Amino acid sequence: MRILHTGDWHIGRKMNGLDLIEDQSYILEQLMNEIENSDIDLVVVAGDIFDRANPSRQALKLANDTLYRINITLGKPLLVISGNHDSRERLNYGSEWFKATNFHINTSLDQVHIPVTIGNTDFYLLPHIEVLEARNYFEDEDIVSHQHAYDKILEKINGQLDQEKTNILVGHLYLSDSVASDSERPLSMGLSEAVSEETFSAFDYALFGHLHHPFAVDSEKSFYSGSLLKYSFSEHKQPKGCRIIDTDKEKVSFIPLEPRHDVVVYTGDYEEVVNGNVSFKDNNAYFKFELSNMSYVTEPMSKIKMLYPNTLELKPLIEDRSKDLQTVDMTTTSDEEIYKSFIETTLDRTVTAFDKTMFKSYFAGEHNETD
Repeated sequence: MRILHTGDWHIGRKMNGLDLIEDQSYILEQLMNEIENSDIDLVVVAGDIFDRANPSRQALKLANDTLYRINITLGKPLLVISGNHDSRERLNYGSEWFKATNFHINTSLDQVHIPVTIGNTDFYLLPHIEVLEARNYFEDEDIVSHQHAYDKILEKINGQLDQEKTNILVGHLYLSDSVASDSERPLSMGLSEAVSEETFSAFDYALFGHLHHPFAVDSEKSFYSGSLLKYSFSEHKQPKGCRIIDTDKEKVSFIPLEPRHDVVVYTGDYEEVVNGNVSFKDNNAYFKFELSNMSYVTEPMSKIKMLYPNTLELKPLIEDRSKDLQTVDMTTTSDEEIYKSFIETTLDRTVTAFDKTMFKSYFAGEHNETD
């Protein structure tokens, strides 16, 4: 069986105020092409289809159209769980009659131990679970962390495993020793989120959502699909795409997908950027610039945006010049010499005629005030 593993679509997401719906539509089209052209038998979406519990009409339409095309147009079995960004009620609506087309959704603890059987493979769909939810469900006050919660949940699931079949778990959580990104919302406040990979050792494969880096964990059996797009500048070096799990060949591949526009962080000199001394693959990429020598520039963002219209963040670099500081004797050094030294050392340029005029207009004069 060839399984396409994806998740963390976050449809409706904004980045620094920019609506990414067109970028999401574009990347989902690339995903559709991969499903259609790579001999895929089944698609897993490991949570966070939406970015918020109450998505916009645009976001709803894009998600519904995509899921419909996967399941009905392409005729692929589709397994979906809710993530920490999703509304369970919204995702779960219609789940019973969706099963008629092999579209299986789970958003609750009640169903986690009941496998979805396709061929010789049993899938266990484990949605995002809160610690308090697990504590109430199991009526166990000793559940005080995600690890405790998942230990209890897996105890329930493991008792149902058929060892004669391939067993695959689909979950949405934070594995211990994984690499997180800035764009992931914490699963809880004040509680430990991490869950040990050993918790899922009974499964042949564990396919996860939540972390946006596809290589957030180094494992032979546990995998993150990662997000389809870069949703923060902390992700600018991360590859984005989906995974294909071939259970017959026991092979897992990562398939990169090309976005409409990349996310780029550039550190350098302001003058080099505005004078065209640097070049980028896509001038319409989503840029974060960290630039030096901007202190004298009025409205630098508007000037940068004339060249790179999708600049989302501009950060001035504050250079550490403490090593260049000079000690002067105030009793023997004139005000003009101190002023000249300040401009040359701090602003890294020579004194201009305008500087001299300003000095004479606003300072005491060319001699020490103590003279």
